[in-house]
Amino acid sequence: MDITTNRRDTGTYAILTTGRQTWTDAGQTWAAHGVRLDLMDGQKALAVCKLEVPGETEAEERGALVATQIEPWVLTLRYLAVVRNLQSTLDAVEALELTAQDQEQWSGLSPDTADEINAFADQDDDPAAQGSALCRRIAARLRSQITYGRARALAYAPTLDTPIHPAWTQSGLGETPGEPTATMVARELLTAWAATRDMRDGLITWAVTTAGLTRTEVQQTTGVSRSTINRLLP
Repeated sequence: MDITTNRRDTGTYAILTTGRQTWTDAGQTWAAHGVRLDLMDGQKALAVCKLEVPGETEAEERGALVATQIEPWVLTLRYLAVVRNLQSTLDAVEALELTAQDQEQWSGLSPDTADEINAFADQDDDPAAQGSALCRRIAARLRSQITYGRARALAYAPTLDTPIHPAWTQSGLGETPGEPTATMVARELLTAWAATRDMRDGLITWAVTTAGLTRTEVQQTTGVSRSTINRLLP
C-alpha cells in the first residue's frame, strides 16, 4: 500500500496522520493520541480508520501495518464505492418516478420534473420515453449496473480469512463514523452472491436444453447434485 500525507488526483493510496484523534460513540466524544488512515481512490475516500496508539513512532508503524492489511480488499472497495454512488442515483430516480406519476395523473408532467429526469438519462435510454416511463428505463439500467458492480466486487474479493480491521469505517457525518467497513462489505458481497445463486436454475436449464452440455458435464462443472439437475430439467 502506498502511504502518503497528501491527497492525490489518481491512484489508490492511504493518507496517514498521527497526533490527537477524536472518536464519537453514543453521543460521547473523547480524544487521545493515535493514527488516522484515509484509504483513497484519487480524491474519493473509500474508508477511514482511527486507532488509539500512545507513541509517535508506534502510531506510524501501526498505521502502516493496518494499511497493508486492507490492501487485498482495495479492488472490492473501489467497485463498492461505485455501487453506492449508483444506488444513490437510483434512489433519486425512483423518487422522481413517484413525482412524475402523480403529475401525469393530475396536471401533466411539469417542465422542471422533466428536466430533472432527463439529467439522469444517457444515450442507452430510449429517446422517445418521457416522464415516469423514462424513469423506469433509467432505473432498470442503474439496477443492471449495480448488479454488475457487486458481481465484480465479489470476483475481486480476497479469501475471507483476509482481515478487515474493525476500526475501518465508511465516511460519516462530522466526527460521527459511518458503519463498519467490514459490515458494508459483507452485506454487499452477500447481495452479489444471492443474485448469482438466483441465476443457477436458469443457467442449468439453458446449458442443457440450449447450449448442448450434458447433465453429467453440468454436474462436474458446478458441483450441483444430479438429483437437483434432474429436478430442474424437463
